[in-house]
Amino acid sequence: MFRMLVFLVATFGAVANVHADNVSPWEPDQDIELFYTEYCSAPNLEKHFFPSLDPKQLAGITRLISEVLWADISEDLVGRQGASTKVVDRLRALGHPVAPAFTDVLHQATQEPMRSKYVFAYNANVDQRDYAIEAFGKLGKSDAQLGGAMVAVFECRIIRNVKTMDPFVARRVGQIKAISLPKTATRLNNVSSGNGYSERDCSCGGGNFCYGPRGGHYCITSGGKKAYVKH
Repeated sequence: MFRMLVFLVATFGAVANVHADNVSPWEPDQDIELFYTEYCSAPNLEKHFFPSLDPKQLAGITRLISEVLWADISEDLVGRQGASTKVVDRLRALGHPVAPAFTDVLHQATQEPMRSKYVFAYNANVDQRDYAIEAFGKLGKSDAQLGGAMVAVFECRIIRNVKTMDPFVARRVGQIKAISLPKTATRLNNVSSGNGYSERDCSCGGGNFCYGPRGGHYCITSGGKKAYVKH
């Protein structure tokens, strides 16, 4: 999956003609609801903002934005210091509803054993998150118009996630709920970045896992095979 992201960064260039000439990313001082109404109403945001991409390119950029969205949300879920909760806080302050599913996830992430599962998943995939964020940045900088559209889609999906629960985030949450923690990982308290992404760091015996090409979680058995977490 992440090799595909490298390919996208290297070859995408300025092939995308975004929907609007002047795409305005959401800024902290902008009204969330007005931004959402103006830019985020299309059912398929990526197809709306990147109409000239072929299906493979569209799938690739959608996947990249989804991974960066999950990286952002996962920091909130594990309570990482400095994580952004501005969208949630501002919608509540304005009296606008937050999706019950998202509220439930935020609550569950503070309770054991779910907190341990979220921290475990966060630790195990820190390199993948960093890689996705770096790829997002490089691709966005390759063309100013493309970058503006990518940021706009990303911000729309953050707001949509809080308002209605983004499907990609919901799927990741479901995968984490299905994790069976090894005994050594049931009482994790601190978020760290000690685990890597190479297959030797995904050993089942070590309690690590990686993302598969379709978003599933797997670890490497002693026999060298991939064992996927059922969900």
